[in-house]
Amino acid sequence: MATPIVALPPGAILWHVGPHKTGTTAIQGLLGVAREQMLEAGVLYPGALPHHHEEARVLIGSAAGWEGDKDALPPSERWSDLVSAVRAHPGRSVVSSEFFGLADNAQRARIVEEIGAERLHVLIAARNPGSIALSTWQQVLRDGKTGALDPWLESAFRRPEPGAAAAKGFWSWADAAAQVEAWSTVLPIEQIRVIAIDETDRRLLPTAFEQLLELPAGLLADATPPHSNRGLTAPESELLRATIELTRAQLTWQQFSLFFRSGYALRLVNSRTPAPGEPKLALPVWAQDQAAAEADTSIARIEGSGVGVIGDLDALRRVPSHASTGPIETVPVELAAEAIAGVLTAAQRRIEKLEKQNARLRSRRGVRATDDAELSGRELARRLAGKARSRVTRRGDAPR
Repeated sequence: MATPIVALPPGAILWHVGPHKTGTTAIQGLLGVAREQMLEAGVLYPGALPHHHEEARVLIGSAAGWEGDKDALPPSERWSDLVSAVRAHPGRSVVSSEFFGLADNAQRARIVEEIGAERLHVLIAARNPGSIALSTWQQVLRDGKTGALDPWLESAFRRPEPGAAAAKGFWSWADAAAQVEAWSTVLPIEQIRVIAIDETDRRLLPTAFEQLLELPAGLLADATPPHSNRGLTAPESELLRATIELTRAQLTWQQFSLFFRSGYALRLVNSRTPAPGEPKLALPVWAQDQAAAEADTSIARIEGSGVGVIGDLDALRRVPSHASTGPIETVPVELAAEAIAGVLTAAQRRIEKLEKQNARLRSRRGVRATDDAELSGRELARRLAGKARSRVTRRGDAPR
């Protein structure tokens, strides 16, 4: 049963752990935009980014990227600076990253120990398992880490029985009841809350943050999130999957991120409005049945835990049931054009950035921009080398 939203104690630290695909991008964008107004109300949202993913990645030791081609972990100071900031702030604070939802027992214990059990309050979002599954597949597809939907569902979503324990993979973080059980081993249940995501009520999550933190009504709920993270349609997803299949082996993680994550997918999500009736992704019948059973089991476990609930847990039973349209064999021309435009504009942004860097380098070395346009690469290298030798000679260190 849902309980009224009561403001957290003064000085509380609200630790929003997601998990993934539960409206995190939208709420983090709203928190980031409202950072200054929140501080005026006594609430700290530390850092300068709209989220705390880097801090969470340091804690859990997880770098972005593919196996064997990963970005380096963020500096360890990101985590220690976050801890220092929230501990030093006398009022309420809020921290948000779905990567905290991937923490293991030892990492959860470390959060509690370093932040302070007396001030820490954890917020976990629960969403229909079928919706999380579809959104997660899209995300790992956009990260170049999977292929078609059905094989992924078979390997990641299917499990022997609802609520079965999972040490890793999708169910290790997507099961809200399991999140409650795990966090209750390091914090009193009274300091843990679950919010039931209602996909028909976009104001629920920001309003809950306002009330928990005693922020002015409407500060978050009346604002428009700066970033969209809508799901891709079936044609958008299939075009992406097919393109990745053709190019994945030729790209590094950084190249893939540039062309697909910052180009293709970002362009579609932010700029394209799917036509009415464009096919949506659909779960196969067996996965719809499992999602319904998982929702029932999760609701019973959450209610039995005694955790405080925001919203209506029945929302977890709203399993997506879009009719399948079969294999996607054609896509609209305007969709393909938007996708290509996304890749080209991302590449152009990178070219412009490199051109500016080269201009600064030429300026430091005393090479005129007009010279660069007229000289061959070999001649430019020869002149730069000559200038370097002359500088060394003038310092009295003659080249040998």
